[in-house]
Amino acid sequence: MSDGVTVRGGSHGIDARCEDMEGVAHLFGRAARDTAGVSWSMQRYLIDPGTVGSALLDPAGAAEYEFGLARALDGPHGVSRLALECAAVATRLRAAATAYRLADRLDSTAHTLLDGILDLPQAAVDAEAMYLATGSPSRAVQRLLTADPGLADEGAALGIAVAGLVPSSVRRAATADGHPVVRATVDDDAAGGPPPRDLADVMTALAARNRGEPGEIDIRILSRPNGARAVIVDIPGTKSWDPLPTRDVTSVVTDIRAMSGHETSYERGVLEAMRRAGVRPDDDVMLVGHSEGGMVAIQAAIDASRAGSFRVTHVVTAGSPIGRTAGHVPSSISVLALENAHDLVPHLDAAANPASANVTTVTVDHDRADVLANHDIESAYVPGARDADASRNGSICDFLRSAGAFFDASHVSTHRFVVSRTY
Repeated sequence: MSDGVTVRGGSHGIDARCEDMEGVAHLFGRAARDTAGVSWSMQRYLIDPGTVGSALLDPAGAAEYEFGLARALDGPHGVSRLALECAAVATRLRAAATAYRLADRLDSTAHTLLDGILDLPQAAVDAEAMYLATGSPSRAVQRLLTADPGLADEGAALGIAVAGLVPSSVRRAATADGHPVVRATVDDDAAGGPPPRDLADVMTALAARNRGEPGEIDIRILSRPNGARAVIVDIPGTKSWDPLPTRDVTSVVTDIRAMSGHETSYERGVLEAMRRAGVRPDDDVMLVGHSEGGMVAIQAAIDASRAGSFRVTHVVTAGSPIGRTAGHVPSSISVLALENAHDLVPHLDAAANPASANVTTVTVDHDRADVLANHDIESAYVPGARDADASRNGSICDFLRSAGAFFDASHVSTHRFVVSRTY
C-alpha cells in the first residue's frame, strides 16, 4: 500500500508474461527443429562413398575429416547437442508458463475465498458494536458487510454453482437480451463539464451522467490542441432490479450476461451510439463505467478490438465485478479498475481481477458503513479517483501518463443517447 491506495497488477506489477514465454518457447522449438534438420542432413557425409574411398589415398586426412565432422555434429558442443538444448529450453519455458498460470489461478482463488473468512472475526466485532450503539439489526448487518465485503465472494461462488444446476433452456429464457434501441437526446456540451484534466474529473462526469434516466450515456468528443481527437464514453450502472427481461438495459439481465462475458443489448447500444455520434476508427477512445457499466465497458472494448470498429485504448471501471472478463482484454488496451475496499459489488463475480501488465486494480478506502454509499460514485469513487491521482505508484502513474490524450483537450462536445431494448 502507498499513498492510501493498494495497487495490484499494471506496468509495475509482478507479472509473469506467459504469452511472451510461450512465444520465446516457440522460437526455441523452431530453432531445435531447424538445427536437428541440419545435423541429420550432414550425418550422411560421415558414410559418404566418396569420403570412404578417399581414405585409400589419404588415410590420415580422411580420419581427421571424419573425426572433425563427427565432433562438429555429435560432439559435446556439436549441432545435435545444440538442437537438444534448444528443445530443452522450449520445454522448460512452456512448463514455466503453465506453472505460472496455475499459480495465478490458485492465488486468485485463495484471494477470493480466504479474504472474507479472514476478515470475518473483526467484522463481527464491528457489527456487534454497531448494534449496541444503535439497536438496529439492519445497521449491524450493513456494518458486517461493509467491514468484510469479501463475504460476497463466498455467496457469489455459491450462487454461480447453483445457477449451473439450472437447465440451459431456463437460463437462456431468464436472460433473454432482446435488441438495442438507441435514441438521441438534446446534446448539451455543458452537461459533461469542462474537458477533464485528471481521473477525478472523469469520475465526476460519470457521476453527472449517472443522475440521468436509465440507459442514458454520454459520448464526449475531445478536441486536442494538436488537432487530434479523443473520445470518452460514460456508461452508468444498474438502475433496475427487475429480475425478469425488461426494456431497461440497466437491469439484472444485463448484469448476469455482462458478468459472464456475453454480449448485451446495452453494449451493442453503446457501440451504435458511438457510430451515430461520429466517433472515427482512428480516434483514441476511453470507455468509463460504474458497476454494471464497467462490465459493459470491458466487453465493449473486447468486441470493438476484435471487430476493428473503434480504437479503444483505455478502460476505467469503478466498483465493477470484472474478474472473469478483464483477462480477455487485448494487451493493447489499458484497464484501470477502481475498487472501494468496503464495496460489495466488485466481489459479486467471485473472481479476483487478473494481475496483468495491462490491468491495474486500484483499491481505495472510503467507508461510510453503508452498502449503497460505499458503492456510490460520488461518495466513494470520485474521492477514490482523487486518491489515485495523488498516488505515486508506478502502475497508476504509467496508466495516467498513457492516457494523456484524454487530459489535454481544449474543447469538449457532448452527445447524449438513451439505450433501451425491445424483444
